[in-house]
Amino acid sequence: MNRSLLIRTAALAAGLAALTLPASRAAGQSEGALRGPFVGFGVGVGNVRDQNLAQHRVGVMLHARAGWGVGRSTAVMLEAGWHGLGDEQASVSDLTWPPGSTDPVVQHRPQVLQTMSLLAGVQVGLPGDLYVRPGVGVAWHWFPEYNVLTDALSAGVSNEAGPAAQLAVGRTLRVSRRVPVAVEAIGLWSGGEDSTGARWAAGLQVVPMIRF
Repeated sequence: MNRSLLIRTAALAAGLAALTLPASRAAGQSEGALRGPFVGFGVGVGNVRDQNLAQHRVGVMLHARAGWGVGRSTAVMLEAGWHGLGDEQASVSDLTWPPGSTDPVVQHRPQVLQTMSLLAGVQVGLPGDLYVRPGVGVAWHWFPEYNVLTDALSAGVSNEAGPAAQLAVGRTLRVSRRVPVAVEAIGLWSGGEDSTGARWAAGLQVVPMIRF
């Protein structure tokens, strides 16, 4: 991952942890620890940037996870994230024909940055009630697509898949015995394929979890 992105991610998480530190760390650990199966669904705010385009957007991101706590400070999980929600729509009006050319060019490229990731990760506890969670998997990039036919034009949105890696740093807050809440910063790298370049996503998310 980009070093500056990771530094910003870690700094954001450390600041959140300091602001939400409870009076008793021992109590927070005992009631917030993940043991056995759990699921979580959350929301956050993040920024998505495509390194091949002069485009980025800050917006809402969604998150879902399912995992298993194998000890007081270790958990394995499968997690999905939706970044860059709120794309513009592709339109045939984005195209223009240079004089004397039969091939159109894109005069306006809509902001299509939606990125979905599916990752497997291992969460490991750190001193000070923090944790770190590296993960690897696959991501899907959405992008505008134009079809130029002999008798018609069409515009839409398609997607392609590529490898992905993520680092999350956060803290599990004690809300109740059954419903701990994760507050974390994430940094995601995802590779493009034929129609998109590598993308970077970073943000903050809050994920309530249900333990079984």
